[in-house]
Amino acid sequence: MKIDILTLFPDMFNGFKSESIIKRAIDGDKVSINTINFRDFATNKHKKVDDTPYGGGSGMVLMCQPIFDAVDNIKTEKSKVILLSPQGEKFSQKKAYDLSKEEHLIFICGHYEGFDERIKSICDEEISIGDYVLTGGELPAMVICDSVVRLIPGVIDDESSKNESFNDNLLDYPTYTKPRNYKGMQVPEVLLSGNHEKINKWRNEKRLKITSEKRPDLLKNKVKIEKKGIKENKNKIYIDDIKNIKVTEIKQARKTGNYKISRNEEIKAITILNPHLINGYKLKGKNGSNSVNKILIVKDSFIKKIALKNVRKKIDILNYRFNLVLSNEDDDEGTSRVLGEAEMLKQMIINAYANYLGSENLDKIIKNINYLVNEFVKAKTLQNSFLNNSKQEQRSR
Repeated sequence: MKIDILTLFPDMFNGFKSESIIKRAIDGDKVSINTINFRDFATNKHKKVDDTPYGGGSGMVLMCQPIFDAVDNIKTEKSKVILLSPQGEKFSQKKAYDLSKEEHLIFICGHYEGFDERIKSICDEEISIGDYVLTGGELPAMVICDSVVRLIPGVIDDESSKNESFNDNLLDYPTYTKPRNYKGMQVPEVLLSGNHEKINKWRNEKRLKITSEKRPDLLKNKVKIEKKGIKENKNKIYIDDIKNIKVTEIKQARKTGNYKISRNEEIKAITILNPHLINGYKLKGKNGSNSVNKILIVKDSFIKKIALKNVRKKIDILNYRFNLVLSNEDDDEGTSRVLGEAEMLKQMIINAYANYLGSENLDKIIKNINYLVNEFVKAKTLQNSFLNNSKQEQRSR
């Protein structure tokens, strides 16, 4: 990848390019990052790049000519020109992934009061890193470049990037290292168990809990479906043209044993199913290995069956926790906690399973959870009322 940054202050990027992951990516020929002072393209006598705004007002506005000429000098058919502006689309991890697939990025860093509006005509898009004001676009350019470069294949370990915050619209799970006990703060026992199934389950639960507490807005975000090429929607990937792709279909699905695989060239949809959705099913690869990270499935009925199975398990666990709280009459904290878990479960089902269950099944499941919540609240209310009456009778005696 090639990145060109148009700026009035190229020296600001010296430290950025000479340290840490960015330096390693440059040294490893994964990316080249060039800073270009667009003042060098000014044609006036004093190399002036800004002027007062038409219509009056405070501040100075960057002029068209230097920036137009600078972009024309470096732009190719494969270039994507990005204007760093507070009016732009808010930068996100998804945008970072999209930009990491480009061959040539050109960033235009503003300064002073702003840009001449006509500069936007040569830009493919505008990007903002947040709703606040900075003195220029240099820091946003560094932020975006850092986020994008680390996603280029070979820059960092692939597994590291898969397990990061904002993947699947969830924040990251908590991590710990030695010592096991520091000032009375213990590492969770599940991480010391060696049971990777339990560890993965714990991590997934923590990701959901942390996201719901700190960034509930992420749970409400819907993944956009692209109109051309590969269309992504949560864990599904639809491919329009599969003439050159070998497609396999699972013909038989049983809870234990092997799966019969056969080729079917007419299949028009491939679904990549994440491993956590096949919990409870025994899968074996062609080489007899029991380790299967992901499988290709094209039968919606099988996906729905697995999704329903996992959702029912989660509802059963919720019901068990309701009964556990009811058995402990004075557990007010448990009441609050389990009601929160019910809301989190509904959000998780809507975000993670909606694509597999279908609207009819999803509605029934949400109604079922709401029914359990209502019955629990009624039972807890009656229980508290009975306890209060008993306490009053004891006092009266």
